[in-house]
Amino acid sequence: MLVLCLCHGMAFAQTYDAEVTPTDIPGTIHLFPSPFAGIDDMRRDFNLPSKKTFALELGPKLVELRATYWERRQEGSLPAGGLSDPSATKWGPYLDLFATSSRFDGRLVGESEFAYSALGFSSLTEQPPIMSRLGVSGRWDKTGYGVSYRSFGRGFVSLAGVKAEHDRDESQLWGEYDFGLFRLRGAAGETWERNSATNDLTLTRTAATSFHLAKPNWSAMFSSSYSWIGHDEESSDKTFALANGLALVYRLATRLTIEPNLNFRQEWDPAMRFKTDTPSAGVALAYTPFGDLQMIGRASYARDLSDNPLKNASIVNTTAALNWKLGKSFFGEHSVSMQLEYKNESRPTLPDNQQTNLTGTVQFKIAGF
Repeated sequence: MLVLCLCHGMAFAQTYDAEVTPTDIPGTIHLFPSPFAGIDDMRRDFNLPSKKTFALELGPKLVELRATYWERRQEGSLPAGGLSDPSATKWGPYLDLFATSSRFDGRLVGESEFAYSALGFSSLTEQPPIMSRLGVSGRWDKTGYGVSYRSFGRGFVSLAGVKAEHDRDESQLWGEYDFGLFRLRGAAGETWERNSATNDLTLTRTAATSFHLAKPNWSAMFSSSYSWIGHDEESSDKTFALANGLALVYRLATRLTIEPNLNFRQEWDPAMRFKTDTPSAGVALAYTPFGDLQMIGRASYARDLSDNPLKNASIVNTTAALNWKLGKSFFGEHSVSMQLEYKNESRPTLPDNQQTNLTGTVQFKIAGF
C-alpha cells in the first residue's frame, strides 16, 4: 500500500506521526459496527505500519488530504476440494482520496471521501464501483454528534470485504453521550437502493441505539434497531424488522483476544403474514506470538427460519488470516497479509440448494514516508 498525505496551509513545513483515518460509518440497516469490530481494528492497525506524514502549512492548517492505493491478489473462488487454476488469479485495485478539516478543537470536523474499488474482481458494469461520502461530526465534552451521506455504485467492495450488490444511497444522523461507566449512542438513518435486475427502488428507514461498557480487560456492546422497509414512502407493500445483538471482547493476555457475539433479527410482512427469524452466532480469535506476526481466526453461523419456505437458509463462514511485518527498506515498511476463507450457503427449497466456496487472498503492502 502506498499512502500519500498532504496538508494544505501557508507558511512552514513539518513532519509528524499522526495518522488520520476515514471514519467507517456503518450501514443504515446495521447502524453500529460489526460484531468483529474490535478485532477488525486490531488487524487494521497491524496492517498499517506507523509512518511519518509530510505537512505543509501556510498559517493555520485548513485541510488535510490523503491518497491511498493498493492491489489485492486472489487465487479465485473455487468449489471446496477443487484444485487451484493459475489462470484464475486476479488482481483487484483500490484507490481512496480522503480530505478532512477540523475546527474549534474538534467540535466541528468535516470529511469528504472518494473511493474506487475493484476488490470484488467483478466485470465492468454500467455504473463504476465507486463510493463517495460527505460527513460532519464533532465532540463537545462528553457529547458526540454527526451527520453523513454516502453513495455506493454496484460492485463496490469495502476494505472489510462487504460488497454493494446494488446502487445505494445512505444518510445518517447520530449522537452519543459518555456517562463514564458506559456510553450510550442513538442513530437514525435512511437508505435508497435500486435493484440492478428489476430497477425497483427500496426505501429502508432505521432507528437504533447501543450501549457500550468498557473495562481494562474486556468490553461489551448491546445494540438494538428497528427498520421499516418499503418500495417508496407511500408503499403498502412493506416489511418491518427488529434486530438485537450482543458482542463481547475479552483479552486473556496481551497477546490473545477473544470476541464472541450473538445476534437475533426478526422480520415480518403484514400483507403476506410471513415472519422470518434469523439467529446467528460467531467467534473471532486474534493471537500475536510476537510483535511482527499476527494470526486471526473467525467462524460464524446464521440460520433463516421463515414461514415462507423459499427464505429458509443457513450460512457457515470461516476465515483464517496471517499478517506479517517484513521490515523496512528505502521505500518504507513492508507487510504481507494472507487470508483463506470458506463459505457454505444452503437453501433446501431451491434447485441449486447449496453453494460452497473457498477463496484465498494475498496482499503485499509498502507504506511510509
